[in-house]
Amino acid sequence: MRWFSDRQFINTMLKIGIPVMIQNLIQTSLNMVDTVMIGQVGKEAIAAVGLANQVFFVMILLVFGINSGASVFIAQLWGKRDLANIKRTMGVALAFGVAITGLFMLAAILAPTQIMSLLSDGNPEIVRLGSDYLRIVGWSYIFTAVSFSFAVAARSIEQAKMPTIVSAFSLIVNTILNYGLIFGKLGLPELGVRGAAIATLIARLIEFIVILTIIYKTDHVLAARPRELVSFSKAYMIKILDKASPVVANETLWAIGNVLYNVAIARIGAEAIASYQVANSLFRFYEVIFMGMAAACQVMIGNRIGAGEEGLARQYASHFLKLSQTGALLIAVFIALSAGGIISLFGLEPALSRTTTSLMYLYAAFTFSKTFNLMMIVGVLRGGGDTKYALYVEVAAVWLVGVPLAFAGAVWLQAGVIITVALLMLEEVLKTLLTFRRYMSQKWLNNVIHEL
Repeated sequence: MRWFSDRQFINTMLKIGIPVMIQNLIQTSLNMVDTVMIGQVGKEAIAAVGLANQVFFVMILLVFGINSGASVFIAQLWGKRDLANIKRTMGVALAFGVAITGLFMLAAILAPTQIMSLLSDGNPEIVRLGSDYLRIVGWSYIFTAVSFSFAVAARSIEQAKMPTIVSAFSLIVNTILNYGLIFGKLGLPELGVRGAAIATLIARLIEFIVILTIIYKTDHVLAARPRELVSFSKAYMIKILDKASPVVANETLWAIGNVLYNVAIARIGAEAIASYQVANSLFRFYEVIFMGMAAACQVMIGNRIGAGEEGLARQYASHFLKLSQTGALLIAVFIALSAGGIISLFGLEPALSRTTTSLMYLYAAFTFSKTFNLMMIVGVLRGGGDTKYALYVEVAAVWLVGVPLAFAGAVWLQAGVIITVALLMLEEVLKTLLTFRRYMSQKWLNNVIHEL
């Protein structure tokens, strides 16, 4: 059956995928708002906030890794409606998420200058601005981890609407406070980069309070008592971590690799890293569509495996891959046709604007490969419990291809930002080859809950 004639597939995908797309769009829009508004302050400010946010980027991907690994179990447990083990699994994810973000919070608050010195090319203004930003925004990290854990768990049990609404409210708060605190509007002080950090902190705190209030005041399925969250045994935790740890390692190594991409490009200069930050932020805006699809893919495949319907799980994987590549074609064409006009809205300096537009054309060329890899790694492989193979693919692509080529282009060849980014994107080609081979082998489909 073709995906567009499979009503059950379409209805379930929209039920899960649309809220996730909207939530990711909201989160990306929040980052975009920061970029656009900070862009009015100057290129050093863009570079500083972009590099400082690499700390959050690594942290949230670690948290994502833990929760994504846990969601492999939660999705399959929901397929058999095992609520007790769903809450235990949430407890494991929350415990590790809070522990990790606590360490990142301490680093951001106590050693921001050292972190920025490592990430930047030593530009004192970038180090100063980035340090100011980290000292403030670091306080938000634990709140983000808890909110994120509940949001991912809600998606895994096919209830993605609530966290989406909360994220929308958070975006509105952040945007209003950004405008007031960066530029000194609405009766608020003009604080520039520090204002952006304060706005983000307040928005994430509000998101944390609202999402927990909704879950526990409405007697939600996920409203676990503390005793239920910590009722897991050591053996249970080890079983969860056996599947979750490859996802955590995957996200960690991928995140560090991407931080090194930024470090390499920062060596080219402030204009290079600023253009890369803007292009990355803009492409993520388009990528949220496929992130929503991948999240729906993981949940739907996991639910079907947990319910013992492996044939339907295979069919869903095929549907998602075909649908994502159709979407990739449309997005690639749109980026190619609209890049110049959209970049002009950022109010960048002419040279910076031209470089950023060229980077967007490059992203358009790699859209097919990036989309296929996202759907396979996050959707099919993780949904099927094949987390270790996903790790092997990510490590090979990023660390054997992407990172070496990024530094070769930026430092050895001194080739400029366009060629450097083109070189590092060759990692996507290797991922596509490896994940397609795995898909065809059918080895990605595994039932991970039969031993719990």
